[in-house]
Formats: sequence, structure tokens, C-alpha cells
Amino acid sequence: MVALAACAQATVEDSVVRIVNQFNRFSWYTPWDSGSTGSGSGTGFVISKNRIMTNAHVVSDAAMLLVYFHNDPTPYPAHVAAIGHDCDLAILELNDPTRSERIPALEFDGLPPLRSQVVTYGYPAGGRRLSSTAGVVSRIEVQDYVHTGVNSHLTVQTDAAINPGNSGGPVIQNGKVVGVAFQGNQQLENMGFFIPVTVANHFLADLEDGQYDGFPEFGAYIATLDSPAARRYAGMAEGETGVRVENFLRGCGAETVLLRDDIITSINGFPVANDATVDWNGMRLAISVVVDQFQKGEALPLGIIRNGEKMAVEATLNHFNPLPSKGNLYDRKPNYYVYAGLVFTPLNGETVKTYSNSWFTDAPQELVHEMYYRHIEEHDYLDAPQVMIIRRLDHEVNVEEALYTYRLIDSINGKKVRSLAEVVEAIETNSADQHVIRFQHGNRVMMLDRKQADAAHADILEKYAIPKDRNL
Repeated sequence: MVALAACAQATVEDSVVRIVNQFNRFSWYTPWDSGSTGSGSGTGFVISKNRIMTNAHVVSDAAMLLVYFHNDPTPYPAHVAAIGHDCDLAILELNDPTRSERIPALEFDGLPPLRSQVVTYGYPAGGRRLSSTAGVVSRIEVQDYVHTGVNSHLTVQTDAAINPGNSGGPVIQNGKVVGVAFQGNQQLENMGFFIPVTVANHFLADLEDGQYDGFPEFGAYIATLDSPAARRYAGMAEGETGVRVENFLRGCGAETVLLRDDIITSINGFPVANDATVDWNGMRLAISVVVDQFQKGEALPLGIIRNGEKMAVEATLNHFNPLPSKGNLYDRKPNYYVYAGLVFTPLNGETVKTYSNSWFTDAPQELVHEMYYRHIEEHDYLDAPQVMIIRRLDHEVNVEEALYTYRLIDSINGKKVRSLAEVVEAIETNSADQHVIRFQHGNRVMMLDRKQADAAHADILEKYAIPKDRNL
């Protein structure tokens, strides 16, 4: 028995790799610069021939990736074959697959039971030697994933150490993978979290057609019905449970079959409790855990009560996802346009964060409202792009003009603009004496002398070392 256990441990260790990411993260405040460069490390593990699973945050913004195998000092160049930022998972492939073909692939198991023991493997704190720590599964629930900041999926909590560098490593039970280590919590001591195999299997199944579509958006805002008065108001009979539909994310599957004030009583056959949970595999979890078992394009069965009548409907979980621009963005160069020292950028989670570390309370509130609340209040408002002036590069041609940074632009030279391409077209086709920029709130107007601005444009680019005036 001892020999068998040692053999199983050796197989796991051989399959775990150290990943070094030489990254380049672009600056959204100075979007023409290459940004900050540096090096980070994490962990991964072989899941099949020349496929290594790890966290998306381990390999994001990569300029060069190197993989190191257990007890092998040789660096092996690799590339990202697939990445899911919404679930913080990624697949790497070696540029030369020869080395990985000799490595045993780890097998996946199911969700580990509460209070059972697991072992995490990884390279914490940038270490070069593989370490393993044992712990107990203490909680299973839906939580926010830190990587994007806007996605929530099932997580498993354990007291096995999960430190920086452990990210992407396998969590093992009985010689098989039951999760992927991915984040800690500074407010909790000796606690870490891993991504369960239910999420990892969804990610891998999504990739079977050669591309990653992401987790589906159900798209219904719901209100709990714990209060008996609320249930009576909803017309529910004694003993009936469910949640009330408040609103929808435009374009998502829920709005095609549901109405406001509908009561959702079941989801894929699971009875919905008044606190918006279901009994899923013996655990009381948020109803989103059921949605996460479906791929985009599949139909989600729902039981509802509408105006006192019980009904069965199906919501198709389509590919629309309005949330990415609101979260943390990776693996992309910032979009911008510079004209006469004015730096135009799209409104998104990265540009608004440049305002301050406390941007949610400090930034102009119309930006916060635009990103997080307008689509709730105005159902017919499409999640359209918006543009703002993020900064001014001071020059004689612009320094005396009124400056309205971090304010949403309404029109330029009489033309409505909602994208950088429209900003460029409105400026470059203008033949009037002035450029007139109007903002959406407060009757704010900014003006530039067109001929002076055109003449100063190249000089400003040169003085501020800007190689290109745009990336659209």
C-alpha cells in the first residue's frame, strides 16, 4: 500500500509544471506605451497530450511563456492555446510537444465531499521546488472570481495553503484532480479557494468545437421572496416557493420567455427556494450553479407562475454577454485616439480605474451610472460603447480651453459619437473653423480652433513621444 501511494504521488508530481510568464501589461492612461513589463510565475498540470491546464491569470498579457517540468531545469517555450477569463482557466501547449508526450496526464474526478481531505500541488512564492500541502474541504459555494471581477461561479474552500505561485496547480484527492487552485482571501487566515472540476469540465467541453464561447448569461435580475407579505403580493399559494423576476439584461435568454414579476419556481427541475437557492447535490447553493451546467445555445427549462397560472418555459442561453467591458480586461492593446493633445478612450472597466484607486466613489457618477445601472433602469438601452476624454497633453493650442476629462461625449461637430471610429470621422471630416465637442451631462461644451489644432497635432505627437495617434 505504501509503494502504491508513493507511485501515485510520483505520477502527480511528474505531471505538475512551473510556468513563468514574461508579461507586458499595457497602460490604459498612456495607451500608446507598451506598459509595465515583468515576470510572474504559477503552476499548471498536464491533462492530455501537449495540453497543460492552468489559471487564466497566470498566463494573461504574456509576451513569453516558459514551462519547467519537475526536476528538469530546462525551460520549454509554450503558448496559450485557449483561455477563459470568465472562469479563470487556460490551456497551454508547448511549442515543441516532444517533452510533454512523455508526461502522464492527470485524470479528473468529481466534486470532493465536505470535510474530506485534499492535497494542493504547486510552486508557491516563486519557488523552484514543487511543494504539496494537505487540507480539508470546508465550504462549497458560488463566489466572485477575482480575475475579471464580474463573474461568479462555484468555488471550493480549503485550509490547504494556496499562495501566489500555487495558482493553476492541481488539487488532488485519491490520485485524481478535483480542482484547480486559483485565489486566496486576505480577510481569511489559512484559507484558499480552488475551481472545482464542474467548472473545469464546462470549460473543456466548450472548447470541443475549437473555440471558447464562455459561460452563458441567463440575464434575469431576481428578488428573493423570504417575506410572507411578498409571497402573498406575488399571488403564491401557501407552501409555494420561488423568486420574483425584477428586470433583465437586454439580449440574454431570460427576457425572451419571462416577464417582469414572473415567479421562478424551478430551474432545470430543481425547486427554487425563496432565498434564490436550490438543493444541488445535497448542498444549498445559488441558482446560478444550475445555469453554469449549460453551454451557450442550450435550452434551460423553467417552472414559473405568471398571474397566478403555473407554466413551463425554456430559455435559450445565447451567446450575448454584456459584461466583459465592465470587468478587468486582459490580452489586448488599449484603444485610443489622440488629436491636438486630447486623448479619447472608450469607457470600460480599465479606463475608469485610471481615475483613482477609489474610482467608484471618486469618479464622476455619470460614469458609474453608465457602466452599472443604466441598463437596469432603461431596458431598451443597448449596452453600446461610450467615449470620453481621459486626459489632455498640454500645448498652446489646447491649454486655455475648458477641460472636461472623464465626461461622456455626446457629439462632435454636430455628429453623435459613441465609438472611437465615430470620433475620428467627426473630427477628420470637419471643415468648419472650430471643433465643437459637446458632453452628455451638464451642458458642457469644449471648442478648438480647427486650423491651429491640425497644425499642432504632429508637434504634440513628437513632443510627447507618441508613435501612433490611434489604435481603433
